Amino acid sequence: MDKNLYNRFSKASSPNIICDAHILTFQPAETPNEDRFFAEDWLLPDGRWKMLAIFDGHGAGTEAVDFVLEVLPREIKSALNVIILDTSNKNTSLSNELVEVVLTKCIRDVDLRIQTDFTALFPGDIDGLLEEEILQAIKDLESSGGHSRVEVLRARTGTTALVALIDPKNVIHAASLGDCDAVLATMEDAVWKTQTLSARHNCANPKEVARIRTEHPGEPDCVNTDTLRTLGLIAVTRALGDTLFKLPVVYTERVAPLSLPPIHPNYDLKGLAARNLTPPYLSNTAKVTHIAVPPLAIDGDALRRLLILASDGLVNILSRSRSVRELPGAAALWSAAAVSGALKNMAVNVLWDALLCDDGSSLYEGMIQKQHGRRVDDITIIVCPL
Repeated sequence: MDKNLYNRFSKASSPNIICDAHILTFQPAETPNEDRFFAEDWLLPDGRWKMLAIFDGHGAGTEAVDFVLEVLPREIKSALNVIILDTSNKNTSLSNELVEVVLTKCIRDVDLRIQTDFTALFPGDIDGLLEEEILQAIKDLESSGGHSRVEVLRARTGTTALVALIDPKNVIHAASLGDCDAVLATMEDAVWKTQTLSARHNCANPKEVARIRTEHPGEPDCVNTDTLRTLGLIAVTRALGDTLFKLPVVYTERVAPLSLPPIHPNYDLKGLAARNLTPPYLSNTAKVTHIAVPPLAIDGDALRRLLILASDGLVNILSRSRSVRELPGAAALWSAAAVSGALKNMAVNVLWDALLCDDGSSLYEGMIQKQHGRRVDDITIIVCPL
């Protein structure tokens, strides 16, 4: 191993250990990292909970992902506190179903708040507003650069959400919206066995494509199966924000072109408006998985069970370095890599291993030398021993 290259990589990945979780977030290019993470322990009425989360922002801006990072954990914690007290007063136990209600409702409510904060800027009939009136409604009077209000920027950007709650009884409640990955890895008979706790809500998932087509009959352009894009523009099928895929077409036609800074040229607003017939096309309903993790027998100092969360950039890197494209195969490599070598930061171990090619070279060297000619995906990893 090239120690100088590894040391440079380790520093660039900004590693942290927070609440026993090993974390990194990585973007080697000279572009903003739009990923965000959250790790915190909560002492609630029934005991200690842990919340881990990754939010993969997109849309050439971080307004939506920053808002979700600020609001969603707080809303989940508050809702859990209320429902725990309620079940305690009724002498009943907190069920997985109730935790699922909390997670799905909080995620949906944050998305609806992004939408309503945006549409509230245009009281009455937006079709009847003059262009000057729309410009006045969306202008941020405190912006020196003439940018639009944050409610507008938040609405036109988006983020995925992957949340893992670990309750006092060692049950993992994983909620996924978008295409981040969550796996539980357990060492059994000297082999890492993994269980997928998340869903892949993107256009590469035939079930998601079928769902969207069922919801929008007679609209062949609701999903482009050649480019694997919802409405021909966005890879995910579920997300927070991204209101141009959820609201009536008038907002795409009349508001989006006037917002500043200008929307990224990859967003073909005219094409999007032509295909936006019966919104919404993106769902804000998360999939929730529950799994109990009973205590493991003590095996010296060896780590035998890991919860690994990752933004989709990690799988994408492995598809380039070793042609591993499916999550089960990738997860087995992540688990082994996490506990290999020094355990200073297991997330660093995972990404460093993923960057290594079969011929012994590292994709990271090409990244810093700008040989690949394309933007590298943001990558965020959380590895938590259980």
